[in-house]
Amino acid sequence: MAILYVTEQGATIVKRGERLVVEKMRKPINWVHAFKIEQVVLMGAVSVSPGAIAFLLERGIDTVFMSIYGKYRGRLISQFGKNVELRMLQFQKISDPEFALETAKSYIRGKLYNCRVLLRRYNQESPREDVAAAVHYLRRTMRQLDGCPSVESVMGMEGTGAAAYFGCLKHLIRVEDITFENRNRRPPKDPVNVLLSLGYTLLANAVHTQVNVAGLDPHAGCLHSLEYGRPSLILDLMEEFRPILVDSLVLTLINKRIIRTTDFYRPEDREPAAFDFAETEPNREEYPIILAHEGMRTFITQFEGRLNQKVLYLPKGQRLSYRAILLEQVRLWVRHLRGEEVYVSFTSR
Repeated sequence: MAILYVTEQGATIVKRGERLVVEKMRKPINWVHAFKIEQVVLMGAVSVSPGAIAFLLERGIDTVFMSIYGKYRGRLISQFGKNVELRMLQFQKISDPEFALETAKSYIRGKLYNCRVLLRRYNQESPREDVAAAVHYLRRTMRQLDGCPSVESVMGMEGTGAAAYFGCLKHLIRVEDITFENRNRRPPKDPVNVLLSLGYTLLANAVHTQVNVAGLDPHAGCLHSLEYGRPSLILDLMEEFRPILVDSLVLTLINKRIIRTTDFYRPEDREPAAFDFAETEPNREEYPIILAHEGMRTFITQFEGRLNQKVLYLPKGQRLSYRAILLEQVRLWVRHLRGEEVYVSFTSR
């Protein structure tokens, strides 16, 4: 099963028999058989015909709407999970302070471990004492997690670990024309942060899909606080995958010059492109730097390639794609809810 990304601005998705056809100015520019599609992701000024909407709902094809800048807007799903008992159990368990605390520790333990692996891997190529010190600091932080008395203190540990990790990320960039000082967002202010934010949005979408498959409530999690509209469970489950699926990919794309400075532009440097007509001017001005259309397509292609990459998944003793591992981790979380197994984060080697 594949994901259909539509980034061509002004395009429309229509139904033609058993196919989904992408048209622009009433001329087909792409099409795909519906049975091959698991999800449709629409970015920016892309519309869907009423017939296509009905078809997507009927087939249960998850449809996601994002801005041209990669900001998540919402999704169209045919129905919420039918497993009411599972969601009732989910609400019950996350209300248990002990359950929430131990689960939160598992998330952050896995995230910090994977951050250490990434730093250590790059430091082997060009050793630096400050990167090595950050690797040791992350290990100490992981050990201190066991003594955390509350979810808030776990979040505090995550914050200090993230500060040490992102403080070293600039040393892993091997090109001179792209630099990184610190993590910033809402909006991101430099090329590296633009790519990180886009990658995290795509990762959240991938996790959200698997949570929907399992029939869980995406808004009820253990680590991130429960707030109106916040998909806390999605944010929880994606923590361990951030360094593996996004950070390492961003570094690879930059260091190999697959994405360059020419793939970005600042809104004040040029007039709005033709594909920006559906984005209001205030939205454009919110972003000090923007990934251009071709750069966006390149990043999406590379991200999908990473999701389809196969690695060893130890719990099953076999090689699975990262996309399949996301689903396996969600299924593990369901068994964790039911008391059948303990949730253990997926870690890189």
